[in-house]
Amino acid sequence: MESEKFENLLNLALDATEREREKSLNLGVGYEPEEKRWELIVKYSGDIMRLSRENPQIRVDELSNEYAILNVPESAMDEVADAVEVEFVEKPKRLYFAVREGIQASCITPLQSARYNLTGKGVIVAVLDSGERVIILSSQ
Repeated sequence: MESEKFENLLNLALDATEREREKSLNLGVGYEPEEKRWELIVKYSGDIMRLSRENPQIRVDELSNEYAILNVPESAMDEVADAVEVEFVEKPKRLYFAVREGIQASCITPLQSARYNLTGKGVIVAVLDSGERVIILSSQ
């Protein structure tokens, strides 16, 4: 089932076969194939706990600022999409992609080679952000 409330990657993952999810580094994240359940990040307004009261198979962990983690059987994804409380749904992401991209964006990849023998050992860095200015302190 495709929904406008679901991020594109989640819609794609829901349409994929289990084999495609297994082969992909992104599509299977948040999916438990043994139980056929999805872990979802939801932005909501109102009473999100209503979903679990009406369907006990839907588990809800409320976070702050009207976000929640839902654990949903694949058969109940329509209920999540149709819930008036649900504004937007996305699947979890693999963190290491963000770390790798951050390293590449900071241009430090060439410095991590053995040629320079840089380890960062003994370096202390602090970033203080008051909202008006940023102070960066560094000590070796």
